[in-house]
Amino acid sequence: MTEPLRFAVVTDIHHGPTRYTKQGAAALPLLERFRAHVSKVEFDLVVDLGDRISNVDHDTDISLTRDVSTIFKEIETPCQHLLGNHDLHYISKAENEAIFGKSFDSQSLDIKGRHLVFWQHDLSGKFAERLVPSQDDLDWLRADLSSTSRPSIIFTHVPLNDAAMTGNFYFENNPASATLLRTAEAREAIEAAGNVVMCIAGHVHWNKSDTIDGIRYLTLQSLSESFTTQEEASGAWAEIEIDDRVHWQAHGGDPMRFEAPLRSSNMQWVRPLPPFHVLRRQENMKGLDEPVRGVILDMDGVLFRGNTPIDGAAEAVHDLQSNGIKVVCVTNNARRSSEDYAQKLGGFGIELDPSNIFTSGMAVAHYLTTQSDRPKTHTVGSDALRDTLLAAGATESDDPEFVIAGIDLDLKISDLTPAIRHLANGAVLIASNADAVIPTADGPEPEAGPIAAFLESASGQKAIMLGKPQTEIFDIALERLGLTSDEVIMIGDTPETDIAGAHNAGLRSILVESGNTLSNRATDIEPTARFPDLRAAAHFLLDR
Repeated sequence: MTEPLRFAVVTDIHHGPTRYTKQGAAALPLLERFRAHVSKVEFDLVVDLGDRISNVDHDTDISLTRDVSTIFKEIETPCQHLLGNHDLHYISKAENEAIFGKSFDSQSLDIKGRHLVFWQHDLSGKFAERLVPSQDDLDWLRADLSSTSRPSIIFTHVPLNDAAMTGNFYFENNPASATLLRTAEAREAIEAAGNVVMCIAGHVHWNKSDTIDGIRYLTLQSLSESFTTQEEASGAWAEIEIDDRVHWQAHGGDPMRFEAPLRSSNMQWVRPLPPFHVLRRQENMKGLDEPVRGVILDMDGVLFRGNTPIDGAAEAVHDLQSNGIKVVCVTNNARRSSEDYAQKLGGFGIELDPSNIFTSGMAVAHYLTTQSDRPKTHTVGSDALRDTLLAAGATESDDPEFVIAGIDLDLKISDLTPAIRHLANGAVLIASNADAVIPTADGPEPEAGPIAAFLESASGQKAIMLGKPQTEIFDIALERLGLTSDEVIMIGDTPETDIAGAHNAGLRSILVESGNTLSNRATDIEPTARFPDLRAAAHFLLDR
């Protein structure tokens, strides 16, 4: 039987000024107490996970680091140190090495049949915005883990588990700084190695345990943190014993005890199935077995991008129509009229009557007619939106019942003043859609969402949102098609509007990847199917 391995861990000492909830003035006395504890117990190793100081300036940081180094050098048990982001704010890796008289390169060592990995990362500057771990770091880890069959324990400063930060004083509001951009790739390397049993880190200032694929991910509270200990520095440190189980005891004002079986080599959680979003997509694909007699198409990202037609889109629309499938289009963009869009599509070789094209402005008009025979309105938005409302029977008024929020790129802040006053006098706020931006060839442009948000903030009202993903525009399209929802499928490029809207309207849906660059991600509401573009989707629908 392998001999038990015992080590003591301390992290985030933060010697220096008291900041926020870090009691920097208490750090050195607490570190002295830690030194006294480990001197009384026989440990195989002492591990310091980094952030020994709270950075001030270069010269001060040199002095603070020397203070901490002096105490560690008094510990007779061998010590291993990691670099934290505060250790590298004003002073370099080389300066840290000179003070401690040790290398701060990534390294590993074998003790009592276990392989201990001290994985250093470049946490200088804005580390949370860079590709950390670097490719060299990942290559080093893969090579190191492949060199041994021994159970391996990885020590890092920043945790590798992407755990939730809810309730954490600092990191709940700064979640990007709690992790690294490439932790998923790090975990892939760790899981692929098959011999890693535990990963230990600091940085996030609390005691926490997670298990991913059978591997224990443990984080230790900061020595001088006080947000969990009623304004008193926690005095946290941990002793860990490894035999056939892991025994973790975090001491101090915020104690935690953890014990669990040690993961055996090459053990993984059972994986008989694909990822859940793939399973859900496969299940949804069964919905395409039912006949499709009508198609509702989004336009921008499905038929064209800005002023450029998407390859194969015109042929796909023609093939659908030629095979008796009815086609209509819907768009959240109310800057143009149906006639304008029909003309634009005609220029791309897509023949569609204006009566088969529905904008979010038409959804607003339809809604207003359900509220009043002659609704009195004030419109903040394009001429096309205003004309659509007037054509449906609305009247512009100085005493409106409704304020309609849309987008007009020539809009001035002063143009919002009448709308705010009308809302203050009791008018109801309606928005043509909730989209924040619309993609164009030159980059994103604002849409109705920001205008609605401005008026919501100014008035205290919550806008009635129309357009996708609300059902109003889908109801109009279905009425025009003369079909039931189970005979129609929606094809769009945006999960949040096209796919969510189809779901709300009881429609099947296809997500194409020809427009929205984020359309290939898993979402809470899965489409019935996914295809690269409309041509591929139409080919599938017609060849079933």
